[in-house]
Amino acid sequence: MISNKPVVQRLLGLFAARGIDQVVVSPGSRNAPLIQTFSGRGDFKMYSVPDERTAGFFALGIAMKNRRPVILNCTSGSALLHFGPAIVEAYYQNIPLIVLSADRPAHLIDQGHGQSIRQENVFSNYVKGSLNLDEDSYRESWYFDMKVNEILQHTMGEDEGPVHINIHLDEPLYDFEDFKPIKVRTIHFPVLQKSMTPDTTARLQRVWNESERVMILVGQHPPRTMLNAWLEHFATRKKVVILAEHTSNVHGNYFRIDHIDRCIFPMDATEWKTYQPDLLITFGKEIVSKKIKKLLLESTGVQHWHVGKNADYRDTFGSLTEIIQIPPHQFLMSISEFRKKPSTFRQLWEQRSRSARETHDQFLTTAAWSDLKAWEFVAQNLPSGLILHLGNSASIRYSLLFSIPENIECYSNRGVSGIDGCTSTALGFATQQPDRDVWLICGDVSFLYDRNAFWQTPRPSNFKVIVVNNGGGGIFRFIEGPQKSRISDPFLETPHTESVLPAISGTGIQSFSVDTFNDLQNIFPTFVAASGPTVLEIRTPMEVNDQVLKQYFEHLKLSK
Repeated sequence: MISNKPVVQRLLGLFAARGIDQVVVSPGSRNAPLIQTFSGRGDFKMYSVPDERTAGFFALGIAMKNRRPVILNCTSGSALLHFGPAIVEAYYQNIPLIVLSADRPAHLIDQGHGQSIRQENVFSNYVKGSLNLDEDSYRESWYFDMKVNEILQHTMGEDEGPVHINIHLDEPLYDFEDFKPIKVRTIHFPVLQKSMTPDTTARLQRVWNESERVMILVGQHPPRTMLNAWLEHFATRKKVVILAEHTSNVHGNYFRIDHIDRCIFPMDATEWKTYQPDLLITFGKEIVSKKIKKLLLESTGVQHWHVGKNADYRDTFGSLTEIIQIPPHQFLMSISEFRKKPSTFRQLWEQRSRSARETHDQFLTTAAWSDLKAWEFVAQNLPSGLILHLGNSASIRYSLLFSIPENIECYSNRGVSGIDGCTSTALGFATQQPDRDVWLICGDVSFLYDRNAFWQTPRPSNFKVIVVNNGGGGIFRFIEGPQKSRISDPFLETPHTESVLPAISGTGIQSFSVDTFNDLQNIFPTFVAASGPTVLEIRTPMEVNDQVLKQYFEHLKLSK
């Protein structure tokens, strides 16, 4: 059985015709015609997630894995607004979501009727397109099909991201009929053939040939075999140095700096001049390291090329000279014949990297039990072949101080860098990856903030979480400034002395808790071998964490 509303039948028919077949539903009444039709057609995979904020990030995780649009459906009113954080994250990561909100009839908005707010264009700043429909929209079927195809193209074309379809539905909502296929029209929009013109190639070649020091800086990026291969090719050039982070997902048997902060933290502006590039080439999205962004922003005489299919108009380092909208591997292939030039630039960075690693290893041999020591152990003992999601704030910054195995893929909500949906995103991702274990490492505040991720959501058996519980707010020991504040802790940090495990009591999820290095060593193999969703809480001492991290960064100054 499906809804008898023609506008619902036609809209969902277009979704199916375009191959969009996964939908995350937050239950309600106004969206009942949509829910019944998704279910009654039989060609949609449905997930029920009651908490809309959790649902948004759960859908984000599914789309992050598959790079295919996922429908996110809710009832009318404030329910829609709770999708907001996930929509913004999707926007800044170019992840395709279709937000399908049920709405009251337009004539009832602002007239004192319950669950009626101004839903039309509510996310206009953070979606690639919006479409407002009512129950009569289907009557000019040619126009309806064209507008729906157009909005869907924003999730499947050259510049993917979230879109919002708002549909006004009047009562009765629960009149149903047997499903009968209807003919809809799909429109396949042209794919832009993006390549560099001869003039652009000649201009870039002049800059390349004049540059003695080239830095390739890779931001957040999904795994790509061709990109790895071409980076390996360019890594042989003496004037090229490659900097990356775990979320860059670039691997291979070539030299690259993948512990940026470890190498550059002690540098001041004067020392940086020895290491700064003439030409900066960037791929991907967000860079975690604040230090590299600060040093590059303060540099002079740097030309910056930003490359990528979704390359946007952001001048992160204040030196942007070219935006080149082609896939990074295709760009590297296009410039592969540019002239090689003698240089000591790569050698200089190689020496710096070795020195930083030796200094790092030396400090860790005697470091006290702390966040840093816990991260060292976890990074060294991650099972091969994991999908690893990294929580924001202190978690991802600690991770970048350590090596992890080459065959681990890393993801994180770095579009906005919020802590609000890390668990939900990783859970959604895990539902799409049954053949590999999916782990999340996050902090205590992030875990507690997203505790509804474990309330009436799918719990895939391949999902595990490590929570580093440092008593709240560990990020404030990484960044400059908060230590100078006279404001009491509750307004900056989130201090507490509680375990996070009561947050999942009654869920049936297996859990472990440790608060010493020896306990961590002893319990970790059991945690790894445990079947089903499992949580490991690692409790570390707040005051000692602060001291150890300060000592660590002070010790890095010995790197030369």
